This record gives sequence, structure tokens and C-alpha cells, in this order.
Amino acid sequence: MTNPYQNECCRYVDMWAVPSLHPSNINLLQRLKGADSAHFTKGMEVIGTISELDGEQGWVQTHVIGVRSDAWKPSPSEVSRTLKAIKKQRRVWLKQGIRATGALNASQTERLDERLAADEIWNLSETDVESRRLVLKLFKNTGQTTRWCGTIEEMTSAEIHNSLGSRRNLVTLLVMLPQSQCVTTIQENHRTFRFPSMFSFSYFDGQRMWYVRLQQRWVSLGPDFDVYVDGTRIGLVDGKLMCFASDSYLDLQNHELVNDTQFIDLLTLFTASVGYHRAIRSSIRRRVRDTLRGHAQKHVIAPEEIRLRHNGRAAA
Repeated sequence: MTNPYQNECCRYVDMWAVPSLHPSNINLLQRLKGADSAHFTKGMEVIGTISELDGEQGWVQTHVIGVRSDAWKPSPSEVSRTLKAIKKQRRVWLKQGIRATGALNASQTERLDERLAADEIWNLSETDVESRRLVLKLFKNTGQTTRWCGTIEEMTSAEIHNSLGSRRNLVTLLVMLPQSQCVTTIQENHRTFRFPSMFSFSYFDGQRMWYVRLQQRWVSLGPDFDVYVDGTRIGLVDGKLMCFASDSYLDLQNHELVNDTQFIDLLTLFTASVGYHRAIRSSIRRRVRDTLRGHAQKHVIAPEEIRLRHNGRAAA
């Protein structure tokens, strides 16, 4: 009897080292910003392409990857607005410690000014604010049409409590896929030794739940992750060593999930995120340090991240 899962999927994730200087970026941006997709917003920047291996045509470019540059690299004006909001909130909190409601008299105002002068949060500079957050989006691009295929977002608040609890800098990512009511959480797991990294998540295909483990290899020439589903190895995320960015091959075979396009898109988004993990861990380290020092206000949580935490069953 023929094995029904004798199939294969191979994608090449080509992440550009300097996206703004890439020759394809200008044309892609012009097409995508005019596309009928609310997901390709003004702050998006194309940072790579995805190619699939076709038995007849060879490698065919099928997708593009975009990053929300306004979230990953906030402009000075955005950082300034964020800092003003933090200071405004801090002033209200300190004022309420002197008088719960109403205006302050002269002596109370003087006390508030003294507290503000000595307060570390009030005296933050723009370089002290940590608001960077990774948001990557995958688009299917045929040249004529552009379709959103999924988003992977960093959950900075979950990263902090996981890192505090484990004493390791652990990455947390959420994946949203079209026409799917489930949000998939990809969590880096605490291990005795920090290296190699281990990520895990559960994936619901509409009928059953699958349990996936992404285990980085101890020895490799790039960031290589073996992909396990329910304990069975089904493929590899093969990171290239000799490249300017974080290029990788996604090679899967011999499993029914290989035919699940959304599952492949999910793994493609994770593969595209790998090159950002080092920078994400640096941000986590700073956020955890500030939290332990009582300065959690330096960690700015984006409204989009708060919305992802909303309870859909809460009473209106």
C-alpha cells in the first residue's frame, strides 16, 4: 500500500541584508502599497522573498515578507510621543499620591515638583525607552494580486514574565493566519543550558491539534532547527552560514501537514523571524533588568499587543 504522506515541501526564505537598497524593493513597494490589502500598511517595508521548489519549473518566487518598520525601528518622533505619554502618566500617579482629586495648592505643587525632580521615570531620556517590537507579515505575490497569508508578532509582556520566571531570556511569538479563529503561540522553552534553543507550539488544523517542537541543533553551519510533530521528525529549517542576512531553507516531507498551506506559512514566518532573535533577546534583557529595578514603565506595551490579550468571553 502506498504511503499517502510521501510528499515534500521546500521553500527558500531569502532575507535581504539591506532592504532599503535592494533593487527589487522599490517596485515591490509600489505594487504592494497599491494592493487591495489592509495588512500592507504605510509602515510596512519589504525585507525578503520566498521561493518554492516546483518539480517542473524549479525555484519559483511566490511570496514576500514585510516588517512593520514603525514598530521595529520607531522614528524619533514616535519615541518622543511615547516618552511624553509615559511622563504624563507618571505625573498623574505622583500627583495622586499627594492629593487624590482636585487641584494642588502651592505647597503641594512644590512637593510634586520635588518628587518629579528626583523621580527616575520622569527623568527618562528617549534613549531609555524600550518600545521595539517585531511584527512580520507574509504576502502571496503573483505580480497581479497580493494576498495576506499570515502575521507573526512579538509578545513583549509574555517575554518578560517568562524570562523572570525562568531566569532566561525567552522569546514569545504569536501567529495569526487568515480564516483561522485560533491564534498560535510559539514559545521558546527554558532548558538547563541556554543553547541550543527550543521552541514549541500547538497547531489546530480545524480537525485536530498537532504538537510541534522546533529544536536547534547543537552543531551546525547556520541556525538549523529540526521540526518535530507529535515527536516525529518531519523536516528541517536549514539556516545558511555564508550569507549577508538570515537566509534559510524550509524542507519538510513525509507528513500530512506538508499539504497544509497554513501550517507551511506559519513555519515560513518563524523561519523569517530567526534572524531577529538575537536583537529580540537583547531587548528582553534590558526590559527584565529595568523591571527588576522597579522601572517597568520603561517597557512600552503597544496597544495592538493589549488587544491580542482581550478576553472574547468578557461581558460587554
